[in-house]
Amino acid sequence: MKRASLAAFMAAFLIFAGALEVSAADKLSLSGIGTMDVPKNITFTEGAQNALPFMKDGGTKRFFIRKGMSNSQYYTMTWKKGPDFSYGWAMSHEAGIPFLQDIGEFKHKDDKPEAQMDIMAAWLNRQLTQQGAVFEGPSPLQKINDSRHPRWEGFVKVKTTEQGITYNEAYTIILQCDGYFTTLGIFNTDGDRADITEDVRKMVSKRKFPKKVTLLDLSKKGTSLTEWD
Repeated sequence: MKRASLAAFMAAFLIFAGALEVSAADKLSLSGIGTMDVPKNITFTEGAQNALPFMKDGGTKRFFIRKGMSNSQYYTMTWKKGPDFSYGWAMSHEAGIPFLQDIGEFKHKDDKPEAQMDIMAAWLNRQLTQQGAVFEGPSPLQKINDSRHPRWEGFVKVKTTEQGITYNEAYTIILQCDGYFTTLGIFNTDGDRADITEDVRKMVSKRKFPKKVTLLDLSKKGTSLTEWD
């Protein structure tokens, strides 16, 4: 009798654990950006994708690390429906003083975190415009009037030609400050797939924001205001 009860308990536990695994797969969390409900037919797998526009720089992750960014998270996105497939990626990187130094704005190292974020956003806007990014509004990234979650957000499309083939890449971009740290978040999709791109944009817009960083958090992680130790 006890053996039967134990077997029933183990079966129930495995079912419960399986439910937790499925539930976890329905969420995407990016440090400094937020937690999102993943749309139907889309999965995110941890790991950096060898994105074509960054191949000459050694890959996406290497490109941003060389720009002075740290504490990264990378996910490869797969969209699957019937015989159709599509791929993309998502990432977050902490952008602190090393990044300001790389973009020639080291003089702003003692500015308030939100002011530093604004400097970074201005640089990103210049870079995206120079690369011929297509966007709506006065600039690729625009500041969101939200005192609780200061941030810049934007959506652009950039065409990349490789070996005679033109790729239309779509990017949902976020630059977000939590009070101490600024995080760059990017979500890439196939620019020719408006349905998938729109699903990802909605996912991002409905995200749950991370909590504000406090002095207690800093004491647990280290003393630096620009990088987690």
